[in-house]
Amino acid sequence: MLESKYIWRLKESKEELVSTIANHHQLSTIMATILANRNIVRDEEIKRFLHVDRDKFHDPYAMKDMDLATKRILKAIANGEKITIYGDYDVDGMTSTSILYMYLKENNVQVDYYIPDRLEEGYGVNDEALKHIHDGGTSLVITVDTGITAISQAAYARDIGLDMIITDHHECQEEIPEAIAVIDPKREDCDYPFDMLAGCGVAFKLMHALSIKLDNTDLIWKYLDIVAVGTVADIVPLVDENRVITKLAFETMMDTWNVGLKALIDVSGTKKGDKISAGIIGFRIAPRLNAAGRLGDAKRGIALFTTQDQQEAAAIAETLNEENKNRQELEQKITEEAIEIIEETIDVANTKIIVVASKNWHHGVIGIVASRITEKYYRPTILLSIEDGVASGSARSVDGFSIFEALYSAKDILTKFGGHEMAAGMSLDEELVDALRDRVNSYAHIHMQEDTLMPKMHADMEISLDDINIPLIEDILKLEPYGMGNPEPKFICKGRVHDVRTIGKENNHLKMRLDDQQYFLDGIGFGMAEFYDYIEPSGNIALLGTLNINEWNGTKKPQIMLKDINVNNAYIKSVQEDLTWFKSIKSKGFAEGDLTSIIQERTIPDRKEYEHIYRALLALDKQEKHRVVLYKFLKQLQYEAPKSLIRFLLCLEVFGELSLLKYKIEDMELHFHLHKGIKVTLEQSTLYKKLS
Repeated sequence: MLESKYIWRLKESKEELVSTIANHHQLSTIMATILANRNIVRDEEIKRFLHVDRDKFHDPYAMKDMDLATKRILKAIANGEKITIYGDYDVDGMTSTSILYMYLKENNVQVDYYIPDRLEEGYGVNDEALKHIHDGGTSLVITVDTGITAISQAAYARDIGLDMIITDHHECQEEIPEAIAVIDPKREDCDYPFDMLAGCGVAFKLMHALSIKLDNTDLIWKYLDIVAVGTVADIVPLVDENRVITKLAFETMMDTWNVGLKALIDVSGTKKGDKISAGIIGFRIAPRLNAAGRLGDAKRGIALFTTQDQQEAAAIAETLNEENKNRQELEQKITEEAIEIIEETIDVANTKIIVVASKNWHHGVIGIVASRITEKYYRPTILLSIEDGVASGSARSVDGFSIFEALYSAKDILTKFGGHEMAAGMSLDEELVDALRDRVNSYAHIHMQEDTLMPKMHADMEISLDDINIPLIEDILKLEPYGMGNPEPKFICKGRVHDVRTIGKENNHLKMRLDDQQYFLDGIGFGMAEFYDYIEPSGNIALLGTLNINEWNGTKKPQIMLKDINVNNAYIKSVQEDLTWFKSIKSKGFAEGDLTSIIQERTIPDRKEYEHIYRALLALDKQEKHRVVLYKFLKQLQYEAPKSLIRFLLCLEVFGELSLLKYKIEDMELHFHLHKGIKVTLEQSTLYKKLS
C-alpha cells in the first residue's frame, strides 16, 4: 500500500504569542504563525526579518578579538607588511579568501593567498605551508574558514616569527589556539549576537570592522554577492545576518559586478529573467565551484572571482563546468560502490550510523557521496577513503542528531576532526575504522531519539481552503530567501478530491483539484504520479505542500505544490486489514478453525466468481499487463462489500493449487503469471473441496 513518504509533524505555536505578533506588527494569523514557528518572536527580530537592509548588520566589534585583529592588520598596512590569507578549498573557503583578498587589494595592501591541496595536504592549517608562507616574506597570516583547531600550528607560527589571525566559524574545542586574534562567533567567551555565520560571513565581518576604521564602508557592500554564494553553499541557517546577506545579494546577483560570478551564472544554465534563489546557488553554482577544489586546484575558484578579464573568467567557468561533469560521473561510481558494500556487509535496519571505508576513493567527492547515502538510507553516514594506512573522509547527518558530538565522543581515536551538527570531516588510522564504527553507534544508541531515523516533514499549520488567496501568498513570498533555518512555509490542506489526473510526456506528474464544497485549490506534484492509483475521486484527502501563484494568460490562481499526500482511503485500509489477516491464515495452512470462520461469515466464492476473476486475469494477460493495483482491480471486479478480498484471494489460492497461475502481492500490488492450456476442474483442488 502506498503511504505518505514522511511522518507529518505540525509545528506548535502558542495562540497567545501568535496573536501578540499579529497585532503588534499588523500581520495575518498565518504570517504570525510562520514567524513564531521559526522562533522569530521578539519585536527587534521580527523587524530585522521582515525589513532587511544594511542597517540590520550587527556591530562587528561585538565579536571577540575583532579589535585585536583590526589593530594588527592596520599596523601591517601602515608598515607595508605582506599579508597572506590562508583559506579552505571548499566554496566557503574560496569565497572567504576572495573577498578579503580583493578588499585588501583595493586598499593597496601587499596581499597574497594560500589554499592547501586537498589531496596532498588535506584539511586545515599545516606547518609546511606556514613555513612556505613565512619564507615568502609574509609577516601576518589571516586564516578564513579554518584554524579554530590549529593549536600546534599556531604555536609553530609563533616560533618562526609569523603572526597569525584566525577567523573561523566551526565548532570550538576545549582549547583555543594562541594567536594574535581568534575570531569565531562560536567561542564560549564571545558575546556576538549571532553565531551561525559561514566562514565567508566571518571574513566579511572582519572587512566590515576594517572598513569602519578606514572610513570606506561603501566599498564592502558589493562583496555580498560572493558572500551569499559561500553562505548558501555552506548550508548555514538563512536567518539574522545570513538572511541580510542573501536577501540583499539576491536582489543584485543576476547583474553582478563580478565578472567571474557572472560567467559562472551563465555557464550554469541560469538565464536572464530567472530569480536567484538558494536552490540555484546550491544546485547549480556551488557544485561547479566545488569541482575546482574536489578534483583539481581550488585556487582556480579564487582566480575566477578575482579576475577582471571577461575572457579569462569565461574560460575558467567553462573548465569548472566540464570538471563538474567529471565530478558527477565519479560521484555516481563511488555511490554505487558504497551502496554495494552497505548492502553486502551492513544490517542497515539495526544500524544507527553507517560507516563505510574503501581504498582509493577520491577525497574530493566522498562528502557528496556521504550526502547521497544519508538521503538513501536516512541514516547519519561516515564515508572514508583509505590511502597509505590513513582513513580520511566526511560525515553527514540527519535532522536532530549532531554528528560532530558523535565524533567528539571518539576523539581519542581520531587524528583530526572538525565540523558541526550536520557535517564533519575526520582522519584516523586504517586499523581503527571498525572501532570508530562501534564507538559512534554506541554513542547513537544512547543519545539518538527513537524517531530520529524516520524521515519527517514539518508543516507550519493546517490551513482551510477559504484562507488561501493571492494576497496571502504574496505576503508569504516576502519571507524569501528560503533555505536552511528558514524553510519555505508548508501547509496541510484537507478536502474532497474534485479531479485528479497524471500529466507530462511520461505521465509521471500528478495534477489535482481539491474542494470543500465552496472553495477550490489546484495542486501539482512533480514526480508523484505513483499516488494516482490510490486517490479515489470524490474521496477525502490531505495534502502537504507549499503555496505559490500560478499565472496563465494574465490570470493568477493560488496553487499548492505537493510534497506529500495522505490518501486516507477507507476502502484501501479495509483491503489492507483483510490482506494481513489472510496472510496469517495462509501461513497456518488454512487450519480447520479459520476455514470454519470463513464459511460462517459467508465469504466463500461461488463458481461464477471463479469464472469472473479468471476471465478478468485473462483479459489483463492479453494486454500483457501482469501487475495491477490490488484495490483498483477489486473495484473493477465490483468487490465492494466487507471481506470481499477474502473471496478473491481464495479464488487465487485455488487457481494456484491447480497450477493455473502463480501470484504474489507486494505493496498492495498483484503480480501474476497465467499458465494457459491446462485442463482442470475446480473439484481437483483440495482447498476448493474444503470450502464446499
